[in-house]
Amino acid sequence: MTTGSGDCGCGGGCGGTATSGSGTGARGGIERPRFFPRQLITPDDLTLGQDYFRDRLRRMNRYLHGWGVVCGARVEASTQAWRVVVQPGYLLGPQGDEIMIERDVCFDLRTRCVSAVSGDACDDIAIDPLCPDRTVSTRDPGAPLFVAVRYRQVAARPVRVQPVGCGCDDTGCEFSRWQDGYELCVLDACPESHASPPSMAQFTEPGAIPDCPPCPTDPWVVLAKVTVDEQGKVSAPDNCACRRQLRTTGPYWWNCNEGTRSETQPGSATEAGTKAETKTKADPARPT
Repeated sequence: MTTGSGDCGCGGGCGGTATSGSGTGARGGIERPRFFPRQLITPDDLTLGQDYFRDRLRRMNRYLHGWGVVCGARVEASTQAWRVVVQPGYLLGPQGDEIMIERDVCFDLRTRCVSAVSGDACDDIAIDPLCPDRTVSTRDPGAPLFVAVRYRQVAARPVRVQPVGCGCDDTGCEFSRWQDGYELCVLDACPESHASPPSMAQFTEPGAIPDCPPCPTDPWVVLAKVTVDEQGKVSAPDNCACRRQLRTTGPYWWNCNEGTRSETQPGSATEAGTKAETKTKADPARPT
């Protein structure tokens, strides 16, 4: 597992920023760089161009698609004590970030949080005795735990930094990449944002103009509720007790049928006959 920093706000007009280099204009709108000849380009200018399109995508995800689990990301009990397996899945975070779990991830419930960019084998994850604050505190046996995930970007690919001026120190390094990752954590309670889904009647019945959704402050997407006994035996996880399942048309498709369309294409004999019949009905017959 890999740890890294990358706390992200909403961006796109909600007062947060995707990264530290994101820019907001004087009137509150997001900015993008405008390049011109002989301009001195800095890293902030290049980063701002990336953040502009990233913030727009995040804003579209929040307002148009919503957030939650799109597909997969089921949680199953492992054969080893205290551990569960999170299956591959795709999610949209509350701030509009994509969360892609590409393969099975084994998560030790005694660990408070674990960050990753890809899954690790169950045997490779262990409790760090030097970090007691990263472990779940003692609780009543059978008390429910909630496995949740949030987006997190992880710095990667360190490269040597060229010395400045007359300096001879070439040991300095900077990370040259950001990797999209995620953080699995154990929550003590189901967040209020997962409590009760809204009625689906608004999609089929006319109603008032909806308000734009507020910028979420909770970064978590809950995957399942689990209970563990004193020996670390994990009961069958409940994947539906506290999960925001996002509706999507991705899995659905249909077969087209142009049989009726070909008979009424522009210029066809059927279309000409239809127009003539319509004109005859509209105009009364004139004497010859």
